Amino acid sequence: TLDPDDLTGELLLSFAATPRTRLFGGVSRGFRPPNIFDLGTLGERPGNRFNIANTDLAPETIVTYEAGLKWLGDKVAGEFVVFSANYDDRIVSVATGDLTDDGRTVVQSQNVAEAEFVGAEAGFRYQPSPGIELAISLSWIEGDEIRADGTEQPADRVPPLNGQVSGRFAIGDRWSVEPLVRFAGRQDRLSARDIGDPRIDPDGTPGWARVDLRAVYARNDAWSLSIGIENLFDKAYREHGSGVDAPGFNAVLRVDARF
Repeated sequence: TLDPDDLTGELLLSFAATPRTRLFGGVSRGFRPPNIFDLGTLGERPGNRFNIANTDLAPETIVTYEAGLKWLGDKVAGEFVVFSANYDDRIVSVATGDLTDDGRTVVQSQNVAEAEFVGAEAGFRYQPSPGIELAISLSWIEGDEIRADGTEQPADRVPPLNGQVSGRFAIGDRWSVEPLVRFAGRQDRLSARDIGDPRIDPDGTPGWARVDLRAVYARNDAWSLSIGIENLFDKAYREHGSGVDAPGFNAVLRVDARF
């Protein structure tokens, strides 16, 4: 029986530096109570582990700080945000020192870690005319985990630098072509659990880029038809931390109706 309670909230401030430029910042606090997976997992886990239950877990808490800049022009718009997040009482898998009869390491979820993350996000949009739009977005984050004994290591499954570049080019009044490139850099800053996880290459996850292309026919504001090709060049890649490779070449037919 769980009865978690905690205080959450946020304070956000925004300042119009100029008619087109806005500065903003804020601080927020949240918490995550342990779920049934944290509390009651019993059995084999990836990485030659065997998990035993722990029904005496406390909630995780997090305090996040952010600051940024937004700029809106007639043809160009952009934003840039930096942030930091501090986790306390983080629930992590800890080796108990025991082994099962078949040699698996016995582990248990415990509130014994803190984590600190810093990151930045940026977005840019250029629209020289109503029929042409180009956009780019980037995201970067880095994190470290601090255990109760003071040891420090990279946090688990932190995504690498990633982003996308997209465009929209109108052809007449009803057709448009929309290319999209998604990409991610190499991630070889791994925790000990990442290295022992069979879903992650112990030498790191390679970087990748994929190209999508979509043609859209908009009959009116109520409905549209699109034909899309995803992963145009049939690129083989894997999202960092995923247990399966991403799909290859894929064709999609889509109809959107609005009421």
